[in-house]
Amino acid sequence: MPYLKIQTNLPIGKKSQQTIMRSAAALVARELDKPADLVLVALDIDTPMLFAGTDDPVAFLELKSVGLSARRTKTLSQDLCELIKEHLGIERDRVYLKFFSGARGMWGFSGDVL
Repeated sequence: MPYLKIQTNLPIGKKSQQTIMRSAAALVARELDKPADLVLVALDIDTPMLFAGTDDPVAFLELKSVGLSARRTKTLSQDLCELIKEHLGIERDRVYLKFFSGARGMWGFSGDVL
């Protein structure tokens, strides 16, 4: 159900890609109290990006989930920024986040809707 897309202008090696995706999936599962086997993480690396007039290291994260509550977004923002800092070295003022809560019937899985 939860989908996290991490987009950055940094190149990242294969081993580091797997590490950050696994860490991100565990964080999202824990924070949203969802089963880890339903969390989808996508990592889009080495993407040309410009933020605040510079192409310094930057990340854009989108988290989508059924029933995502606005009261959870502050903690999620803090935790995801910390994850990006820890794994990619990108400061929080260079991380932009977008949260989206979708209706259950607007998500599909395994040939059905949720």
